[in-house]
Parts: sequence; structure tokens; C-alpha cells
Amino acid sequence: MLHAFCHKKSRLYKRYLGHRDEGEQRVCEEDEITALILGPLDYLPSEAVGIFWRAVIDQGGREIPLALPPGPVVHTEMHFWPRRNIEPDLLIELHWADGVRRLLLVELKWNAGFSGSDQLQLQWREFLTSAEREVAYHVFIAPEISAGVTALSRENIWGGRLLLRSWVSILHVLQHLEGAPDEGFAKWKSQVVSFLARLGIMPFRGFAGLDIPHKTSKSPIFWSSLRGFAPLVPPAVPKPTDKPLFFSWSSET
Repeated sequence: MLHAFCHKKSRLYKRYLGHRDEGEQRVCEEDEITALILGPLDYLPSEAVGIFWRAVIDQGGREIPLALPPGPVVHTEMHFWPRRNIEPDLLIELHWADGVRRLLLVELKWNAGFSGSDQLQLQWREFLTSAEREVAYHVFIAPEISAGVTALSRENIWGGRLLLRSWVSILHVLQHLEGAPDEGFAKWKSQVVSFLARLGIMPFRGFAGLDIPHKTSKSPIFWSSLRGFAPLVPPAVPKPTDKPLFFSWSSET
């Protein structure tokens, strides 16, 4: 479907922007987007897959507590919606020639919240074994990452290995990623960038131009959404009087 979306041969992607056909109640947006964007990686060489995920992990620009081994990834395994009582979106195994292994537990969100306030904590604690947690990262990808920040503030159990990535940051990775050894990877990257643009995921490129605002002759001024700038007239104050003064008003309009 990436080909159809990129060549404007299908508008089914509008489902992910809120469109629903008559009588349609539920759309599996997150699962479909997971399969559309990350599914093709399952068919690409392991070295290319490793290059992409290394860029995602290293994107934060800070030292991470579990360094990735140098050199290319020689073997990958991608498990979509694996289930061990809990079902994350993706579990990725990366293997290096010297026998080192890293796991990526991936949770993606799109127009939906967590299934519980502790969803990420449960995934880390109960899906992974204690031995797997020693070599794992937890990657949370969403349109915006405030839910992940809230999870961290609620209970930080990851020791620096919960990585929060917005879809814009994933786009940034794809646009600046170089050195992938496979032609298929370059095609996938181009199609995903185009698909994300269809969903409104694109970098802010600044303003094409800004007009100088006109000066007003009166001061002070007040902005009204209906009239624009208008003079701010001081309220009328009743003159002092010896008699008691009462005010009344009504909420009716």
C-alpha cells in the first residue's frame, strides 16, 4: 500500500486522519501504520535494518546506558504483536558477529492513548524477562511524546533506556540517514517519507514571508477576534455619592 499512497492511487490513508465510511465504527490505525511503515523492514538485509534502528536509538544526542556494539548487524528478527499475556507492537532482535544481542521493545501510538496509565511499565516488567531487560531498549513512538514523559514521571523503572521518539523525529532520521547498503532500503525510506507527509507529518520549514504589522494611532489598544485592534476605553466610574450604591446584573442574554 505504500506504493498506492505515494502515487496517489488510494485515499485509504485518510482513515488515519479521522475519516470513516458510513457505518464504520473502528479502524485499527496503529496496527495498520505499524505494518505499513515497519513491515517492509522485515524483508530487508539485516545490516540496513540495524542502520535504521541505530539512528533511532542514537538520535537523542546523549550518552545511553547500554551502548550498541560497533560494526554492522548480521542478523535480525522482527516479531510483530508478540504475546506473553501482554502484547506490545513489536519486538526486534539485533545480533552482531561477536554474539552480542540487543532487544528493542517497541510501542507505537496514533490517535489513541494508553490502554492503562501503566501500560509502558507493564510491558517492561512483564513482557520481558529479567535477562532480556539487561540487553533491551524500550522505544515509544507517537505523534507527540507527552504520554511517555508522564509515564517516566509516574514511575521511572528503565534506567535511561526508555526512548521517546515523535513521528517527526522518525521522519528526521529517515531524511538524514545515509550509508544504507541496500537499494531496497532507499526505496522504502523514500516511500515512508512520502506516506508520513500524507498524514501531515513533516518538518516545519518556517514562514514564506511575514508582513510588517500596521501601526495604530491610538493607545492603549485591545485585540478583539471580531474587530481586530480597537481602542481600550476606560470603564465609566460612578460619581461619589452619599447614598448606598447597588449593582445588579442578569446572566440572560
